[in-house]
Amino acid sequence: MNDEYCSIKKSATATLKVEGSKFIAAAIPIEQQEDAERELQSIRKKYFDATHHCFAYALGIDRAQFRYSDDGEPAGTAGAKIFSAIQAKNVSDLLIVVTRYFGGTKLGVGGLGRAYYEAAHAALDAAEMQTKLLAQQIKITFPYAETSGVMNCLSSFHAKIVDTVYNEDVSLTFAVRESSADAMVKQLTDATRGNIAVQRGTHSTIPV
Repeated sequence: MNDEYCSIKKSATATLKVEGSKFIAAAIPIEQQEDAERELQSIRKKYFDATHHCFAYALGIDRAQFRYSDDGEPAGTAGAKIFSAIQAKNVSDLLIVVTRYFGGTKLGVGGLGRAYYEAAHAALDAAEMQTKLLAQQIKITFPYAETSGVMNCLSSFHAKIVDTVYNEDVSLTFAVRESSADAMVKQLTDATRGNIAVQRGTHSTIPV
């Protein structure tokens, strides 16, 4: 199962000047569509006097959730080109906004497309890449006497503890790599001799 993909660790920018026009590209990590909308509005306010704010974003391991916009530029010359740069770098969970200040010289369809692609690509080149893993959250409940075996198992699978509650028993929620979830549940069951309750939870991502 493929549960690994690449994103960017933090925001990065690049500036490209072509025939008087200025293209300011910002690559921004996001987790959901609402993040993209918020970041886009922030850039629009920052460069309120710019001619265009073209963008593309992608979410998920297969970039199944995506959107792009030409923001008034000729169809296919901006948003799709920015998205092509994202595909070329094979990254996801990010937004790229390319802000253009028109310099007075028309670049033509081909020139415009190249400019948006190159600006987006330059921002990605400036970004620090980060591997992300698909993860599953699992909640387990077990007696205190089983703590040592449980913690050893969590350590061997590099699970990330999310929450721990101590009552009569221990309730512990952790995130583990999706492809390891089944094997980990089996090992936990074996380690505690079945003296454990397991509840599968939501899906998320873990940065490496």
